[in-house]
Amino acid sequence: MRYRFAMEDDCLRAELVGRETVAETVEFITALAAEAERTGATRTLVWVRRSRPIFRVEQYRLSELFRQIAANRDARVALLADSEDVRAAHEYIEVLARQNGAAVRAFRDEATARDWLGAERLQSQEKR
Repeated sequence: MRYRFAMEDDCLRAELVGRETVAETVEFITALAAEAERTGATRTLVWVRRSRPIFRVEQYRLSELFRQIAANRDARVALLADSEDVRAAHEYIEVLARQNGAAVRAFRDEATARDWLGAERLQSQEKR
């Protein structure tokens, strides 16, 4: 497994490749949370490639992450995947996140994901 983070246009881009195990998932989520805190990023784009789908959310401690996201009203997380299996898992994660009040959405393409990540921010700037 490997991952990397980069700030792009006020958005934290996280790329995860080759995740297979629970331990690797926990490592990535922990690193992602630390990077978001370090950078102050409230918008995150997560690209998952060549990885196993996640369906056992509690095993990966995602509910805890959802609560953290929901606590910050400005936080948004967009999920992208390179396979239908992982995309289906992301759609399941989106439903669970919404139940916890977190702004997490699964997308099929990066352009739409980026539009969603920036939409509310642009509206609030226009109101000022």
